[in-house]
Amino acid sequence: MKIRIVEVSPRDGLQSLEEFVPTEVKRDLINSLYGAGFSHVEETSFAHPKFVPQMADAEQVYQKGSVLVMNNRGFTRAKKIGVEKINIVFSPCETFNLNNMGKTRNEIVLMYKTFMDRVPKENVRVYLSMAFGSPYSGSFSPTTIRSCIRDAKMFGNTVVFSDTVGVGTRNEVGLFAEMALEEGVIPALHLHHKGEEERAISLIRAGLFSGIKEFDSSIGGLGGCPFVEGSGGNLSTEVLVGHLEAWGFDCGVKIEDLAPAKKIAQSIKNAQNAKMGRMTHP
Repeated sequence: MKIRIVEVSPRDGLQSLEEFVPTEVKRDLINSLYGAGFSHVEETSFAHPKFVPQMADAEQVYQKGSVLVMNNRGFTRAKKIGVEKINIVFSPCETFNLNNMGKTRNEIVLMYKTFMDRVPKENVRVYLSMAFGSPYSGSFSPTTIRSCIRDAKMFGNTVVFSDTVGVGTRNEVGLFAEMALEEGVIPALHLHHKGEEERAISLIRAGLFSGIKEFDSSIGGLGGCPFVEGSGGNLSTEVLVGHLEAWGFDCGVKIEDLAPAKKIAQSIKNAQNAKMGRMTHP
């Protein structure tokens, strides 16, 4: 069975880093990922530099993949340089929505309606952040999640269930996948963890058994959510690819081809750690 991995390190992997990653390094990372065989890379975010300064060079970084937009201004910037694949986001958690976007879920959905109708649904992935639970709101009822799926499918054919704080269960993965398929949309998973990738991998396995064929990951485990304290890191691409290979799935990428991208990811980590060390020990 063919599995699709969406590599998110250039955007989700870098967005919360404090030390600015040079534009050329970001471009080298993106090129190395395409060179490894990825067909879908989330390259950047057209967020306001005031709130996500790491993405201030979005126009210079973008090449051909998908980007995250969170308002009409970001959408306009993206379309101006020819972006076709768009990612958008909202959450069943209203505290997250307000902290992340300054609007309630209903307000966000209404906002997206003002410009996302111009984008073919097959080019849109809709992220449901904190779908598996929130430190602010706890867990969500199936009714709430189904309502979010129905909002999402107005804009895109793919709904990405995001375990932003690493609390998801295998049963929830199965339930969410079932609801998405019933609503006629493609389910995908975006998993964070707090140092226990085995747990995230168990959710990947549950997703495979539930009919999910699309998973996000980040080379070297780069990233997390800058708007949620303690969100943990992303599932690392090399761990995901290794398990998929061992289980006999074709993800279009070989573990040995990840070495150049992993080397760049490690150099980014090293630069960040060196900077933080200088700040801590002047």
